[in-house]
Amino acid sequence: MRGLSGVSSYPVGDGGASRLGSSAGFMSVAFQGQGTYAARHISDLPPIDEEVLRAALTRLSKSGRAAALRLGMAPITTHNGRVVCVVAGDLALRVAGQCGWQAAWRMRWRDFHAAMEAVPARDAALSGGAELSGLAAEFSARRRLSRGQAVLLPLCALLMAGGAWSMPRMTGLAGLLFISTLFLLIAALRLSSLLHAPAAKKAPPLHSGQLPTYTVIVPLYRETRVLDQLIGALMALDYPADKLDIKLVIEQADAPMRKALRERILPACFEVLTVPDVAPRTKPKALNYALAFARGELVTIYDAEDIPHPSQLRAAAAHFAAAAPDLACLQARLSWYNAGETWLTRMIAAEYAGHFDVLLPFMAARGWPFPLGGTSNHFRISALRAAGGWDPHNVTEDADLGFRLARKGWRVSILPSVTWEEACTTPAAWCAQRARWIKGWLQTWLVHMRQPLRLVRQTGWPGVLVLQAMMGAGVLAALAHPLFVVMSLAWLLHPAPAHGLAQTAWLALGAMVLASGYVAAMAVNLLGMARRGLLSFWPQLLTLPIYWLLISAAAWLALWDFIRRPHHWRKTSHGRSAFLQGGQDAL
Repeated sequence: MRGLSGVSSYPVGDGGASRLGSSAGFMSVAFQGQGTYAARHISDLPPIDEEVLRAALTRLSKSGRAAALRLGMAPITTHNGRVVCVVAGDLALRVAGQCGWQAAWRMRWRDFHAAMEAVPARDAALSGGAELSGLAAEFSARRRLSRGQAVLLPLCALLMAGGAWSMPRMTGLAGLLFISTLFLLIAALRLSSLLHAPAAKKAPPLHSGQLPTYTVIVPLYRETRVLDQLIGALMALDYPADKLDIKLVIEQADAPMRKALRERILPACFEVLTVPDVAPRTKPKALNYALAFARGELVTIYDAEDIPHPSQLRAAAAHFAAAAPDLACLQARLSWYNAGETWLTRMIAAEYAGHFDVLLPFMAARGWPFPLGGTSNHFRISALRAAGGWDPHNVTEDADLGFRLARKGWRVSILPSVTWEEACTTPAAWCAQRARWIKGWLQTWLVHMRQPLRLVRQTGWPGVLVLQAMMGAGVLAALAHPLFVVMSLAWLLHPAPAHGLAQTAWLALGAMVLASGYVAAMAVNLLGMARRGLLSFWPQLLTLPIYWLLISAAAWLALWDFIRRPHHWRKTSHGRSAFLQGGQDAL
């Protein structure tokens, strides 16, 4: 077989079957082969005996089984120098023809998947990238600190404690100046983004015949409340069904989700994957597991409550087709369908408007790396796999991946398409979600600062500054925010003689730094709200100091979590909005 490595033949009568020793040859033939394909429907093929299939699958290597799972086809034997295979679905039948294989048997995808699990396909899938730390330990958050950080950070803490004991004023001033610099770095980035006017560039649309196969991965854990909404949103996607590969990924221990999915009739392009119950029990671990099964050239991630624009996949495919090969990821705009439900949802909506419609387009236009959102990231699957997938130990795997792609030489950009999500409606739910985000930002900053000089070489100084401003300074500023509030109040409420000239100057500096942060954030959010048609929410911005105090509370919770249980995933419950229960329409 031309271009196929690692295949040897065994007579069927001897109980043998073809063996695939290397998935590399399998994949290269599947997508680059020049074989012909006789058009016919899969129903024309006879079903395969499952015992024959299992006997053939046991002779595949782990990487070969992972490749078979991705393609939905597996070699059974050879005849006259041609590989004879079983196919699970019309897509697999087409791929078999493209690579010159002879499709001789058919079976349902769920039966094919069950047979793969029996031999054991899960080990093969896990070997396909579920444990990033085993592939690139320097990029994994499995360890809180690197060896250098474990020495340097405690040493800095001791020096600060010693300075506070021996030179309290000098040490206090140095600390204030350091934190103020970080505050001002964030403010400067936000104010700079106000000068950028995003150009409305539209890629030429692709005809249905030009569209690539698209894998959609949706991790689900205790999401029965929004399951029907999710299925409806995915079925509404304007994309050819025979080129859709939708993976609903559930946890082994989530019996209610398994029951709910069994009760629903899903289209043929849907597949339910069950993640093995092994640590860490995180969303990125589930994503990596599903990635080993992905059959698309492009792949995107949606959350359970998401309602993506129906044309989003077509728009992303067109952008990738028109873009340079170094474009690895497109981040769609995220918004909220219950934005007007409560004061909290309106504040979240204002924050997201500034982030996704002002700040990220500014950085993308300059080719800078930026943290991805947790949903609606559209990837070239080759780039995603080359980067190692997601870090299963990082609880904001999206933010980490944005910087890791940049370090590998890839570029990320913005997709002008919207995905609607459900904003947290209660302070408790919001605080738990934000604490997980901030803990992940801290993990991301520590991981990418393990080798600072290498980071500079790989991303340049703009990448380093973005990392410091959005991850490092973002965490430290949230932790220090109450201190600056107290300093500002002390400066405003008491005259200068009550403190002395030097102390008054310190307090004034803190107040000015805090004011600059408020002004920059309000300006960015206001511009984003204008671009989204949300200017009716503008009075909410006057309560930004209260919102930032809530962020600070979440930051301290995040720090506590980072010390006690760094890989624990604080689950956000969905389906709680009044909008989903027939309440107000906030779209």
